[in-house]
Amino acid sequence: MDRLMGERALYLQILRRFLQDHRDACARIRVLLLQRLESQAQLAAHSLKGSAGLIGAQQVHDHAVEVENAIAAGADSSTLLPQLDALLGAACTSIDQLLHDQGDQVAPSEAPVIDAAQLRALLQELVGLLRDGDGAAIDLVEKSAPVLAAALGVPTYQMVAAATHAFDFETALDALEMEL
Repeated sequence: MDRLMGERALYLQILRRFLQDHRDACARIRVLLLQRLESQAQLAAHSLKGSAGLIGAQQVHDHAVEVENAIAAGADSSTLLPQLDALLGAACTSIDQLLHDQGDQVAPSEAPVIDAAQLRALLQELVGLLRDGDGAAIDLVEKSAPVLAAALGVPTYQMVAAATHAFDFETALDALEMEL
């Protein structure tokens, strides 16, 4: 919530998207490894890592880092996957419960009014920081979360934010430039 400046409705949207995109991540990684598609399995672990970090699921993030690193090193990650799967399952259960508890009480927040010139300046600044590999991009993404989510759409914002928080500025830039 802090990263999204208290935008509860946006955070709940991001949590829903996390469930949709990552609930079965460990099973997907297992299948990719069995098919000897290591680079795709590593990318799936990387994506889970970034998204878990974005929503504050720190244990999932940390174990996804271990799985991603093991795959990258060509090590056997089969012993790491069950623990990651258990942590991910617990996080998903907690998110399910939180979303259930919110019920119909969650009213969509009004989208922030976006001045075209200010948005263009914001996006140019962000692209510049990402190209320079400047960590200030993380602060800008956090500070501008509601505007970026409204302008780019929540899925693209999530990709940019997750990649930026993982210091994967190239992926964040790629996701951002697809929208520009």
